[in-house]
Amino acid sequence: MDIDDEGRSIAFLVIVGLISLVLIGRLVYLQIIQNDLFKQRAQRNSLKSKVMKASRGLILDRDGKILTRNNVGYQVVYIMGKKHEANPDDVLLMSEYTGMSVTDLKKRIKNQPRAGYENEVIAVEDLDKEIALRMAEKITDNERIEVREYNKRFYPEDMLASHVIGYMKPIDDKEWDVLKSDGSYNRNDYIGKRGVEKQYDKVLKGVDGEEIVEVDAHRNVKSIRDRKDSIAGKNIYLSIDLDLQRYMTEQFKNDKGAFIAMEAKTGKIIVAVSNPEYSLNFMSSRFSSEEWDKLINDPNKPLNNKFSGSAYPPGSTFKVVTGMAILESGISPQQTMYSTGSFQIGRTIFRDSHRGGHGTTNFYKAIRESVNTYFYTFSREVGIEGVAKAATDFGLGERAGIDIPGEEKGVVPTPEWKMKRFDQKWLPGDLVNMSIGQGYVLTTPLQVLMVYQGLANKGVMYKPTVVDKFVSFDGKVENKEPEVLRKLPFKPENIEIIREALKEPVSKPGGTARILYFPNLPVSAKTGTAQNTGFKDHHSWLAGYFPSDNPEIVFISLVEGGGYGGVASGDLVRKFIIKYNEKYNIAQ
Repeated sequence: MDIDDEGRSIAFLVIVGLISLVLIGRLVYLQIIQNDLFKQRAQRNSLKSKVMKASRGLILDRDGKILTRNNVGYQVVYIMGKKHEANPDDVLLMSEYTGMSVTDLKKRIKNQPRAGYENEVIAVEDLDKEIALRMAEKITDNERIEVREYNKRFYPEDMLASHVIGYMKPIDDKEWDVLKSDGSYNRNDYIGKRGVEKQYDKVLKGVDGEEIVEVDAHRNVKSIRDRKDSIAGKNIYLSIDLDLQRYMTEQFKNDKGAFIAMEAKTGKIIVAVSNPEYSLNFMSSRFSSEEWDKLINDPNKPLNNKFSGSAYPPGSTFKVVTGMAILESGISPQQTMYSTGSFQIGRTIFRDSHRGGHGTTNFYKAIRESVNTYFYTFSREVGIEGVAKAATDFGLGERAGIDIPGEEKGVVPTPEWKMKRFDQKWLPGDLVNMSIGQGYVLTTPLQVLMVYQGLANKGVMYKPTVVDKFVSFDGKVENKEPEVLRKLPFKPENIEIIREALKEPVSKPGGTARILYFPNLPVSAKTGTAQNTGFKDHHSWLAGYFPSDNPEIVFISLVEGGGYGGVASGDLVRKFIIKYNEKYNIAQ
């Protein structure tokens, strides 16, 4: 062997040796140094985290009548993995079983949020049970499509108290932006959307558990490695009396409006009707875009919460507010003016409730017969500052804090408000209109109810609530205690003057609320008839409480376009009082 051959042999051996060292080093690295990492990856491939959904708490009425149930629902989940688009064959397969078009499925899979490390998408929600079970049998070999059970909310009363109860749907993008940092929600969770379901979602939701399972290549569970049990959500007992709620809803028939009845000394609401209602079972199910458009474009606006989420001119129910401003200014309730039937400012004539007038009128008669010109006259002496202050002292212009989302604030107009809102100066006629609950002033029925609650309680307002108590899965009871919202800053003697005056519309001849007269059950009340746009007739209002001297219940009735307050709303309130007395027997 010459020198050149020997050199080549040595070089070859060196190269082979180096390659061997590299391979050996790589094997050592992979099998020893990286061993733990690959074990973790293998475990991630074979172990799967399964959320154990907590049983959602039920919603019941004050007597324990069930208003919600948890039924089994079915949904089709598509596992995207690292793919950006669904497999066309998978989409076709899902379409064949579910009846959804390929186009709609593709759009839904593309737009729906992805959850978990496998990027799961809810392709179809609320699938019919028979279809779901049949589909589950046929897709056992498909690793990307799963039919899963979920807790679907069912509402036995369907439309009854829909604006109080609310419904559930999957979390949307905006909600997830807020909830993702909470730690107790998953991306594809269902959440309360309105009413009590939304307000107390975390109370009802409970705490989800988790199960770590070992699965095979076809996602079949081989064993359970670890488990953390879920904690059921609390049951919520509403203060709503289902019997009275159903009765008052039936009395509205084809009328639109609102009715609330509240315990005077607790703030707990026993009836809260917003008519028309809407179907909670429809809202919690899968529906087409055409069905949704039909609902939101319904001229009767069934989705609008009329008792706390809609503001109206309060009409003459507002006269107790103006009346308080008059009394607080130092004007005696015995001071009179002469009602001729009209009141003129410049060229503008403002009419009285009776065109022929009411004659000599003091404060008591003004409340009893709802004499507009009395309030026109003395509100001008008080001024807008005094009337606006009385309104805000009663809590108007701000939310009362009911535990149902979507409460409106209403409007207490002032010269500053008008300039900012319309870039217009305040005119004398603006105060005249405001003094009788017309013009720019707007209130919700709930806000008017709170004004009369404050009077019924001689100056104390309790925060309105539709919840009576919470009961945990182990039977622990947590009562919702009454909460003082505000104490009215008015002179006690002026509150007492208004309380005495409010007896007269019911108890004396010529009173506007004589329809509420009962020989053995004294009622205090004030009617209201509010002009409005969009209706053939005026809105009908009636607010008050009973029994007069020791009030137990405060009420408010609004019938949209119902006309005179003492008729449409008067009839509703009279029926309610009779029904309430039949059940609770409070007549003297």
